[in-house]
Amino acid sequence: MIMKNGVNALTVLAVLVGLTVPAMAQERKKVPDFSYSVGVKRGDCKIAFRSTDGVTMVDFGLGIMDSVFSVEVLRNGWDIVDDKDPDTRDMPLTLTFQNGQTTSSELGGYRNGFYQGVWGLWHGKDSNPVLSQRGLESLMEATSATVSFDDEDIAEVNLGPKGFAANKLLDCAIAEREKRSQ
Repeated sequence: MIMKNGVNALTVLAVLVGLTVPAMAQERKKVPDFSYSVGVKRGDCKIAFRSTDGVTMVDFGLGIMDSVFSVEVLRNGWDIVDDKDPDTRDMPLTLTFQNGQTTSSELGGYRNGFYQGVWGLWHGKDSNPVLSQRGLESLMEATSATVSFDDEDIAEVNLGPKGFAANKLLDCAIAEREKRSQ
């Protein structure tokens, strides 16, 4: 009886050691901190990330009913917009992802108001939904992105785990479509 309990105790101890040793031996990997918010605004599902500069916000959007992919890069007061025509629509945004993949919007321009910045739509001039799909597909593979506008890098953003941002947008759009169809 004593031997049996001793063997059981040793077995339990070996299992516990076996479970904790690999955890102690593993090197912790830290993901750079990122903050985001999710919501619905002007008929779009939005996920907004704070840029690595700590000031700029990068909002990715997906139209709830039309699936148009969009990006806005905004700050509270930004000289990038000073003296620029807010009716401009022919200045595309370019996203460059960590894997080197890039995608450029079909339309783009300046945003003025309380928050100033730039915007881009991936489905506009030719009303080609494939362009929006390509923008979203690129985001699906992304963990970080650099946003360029007028040949200048204006924001870098950590998007979290691969596909996080795109999946949040898709989940939101599906849920909102379902709500609206009832």
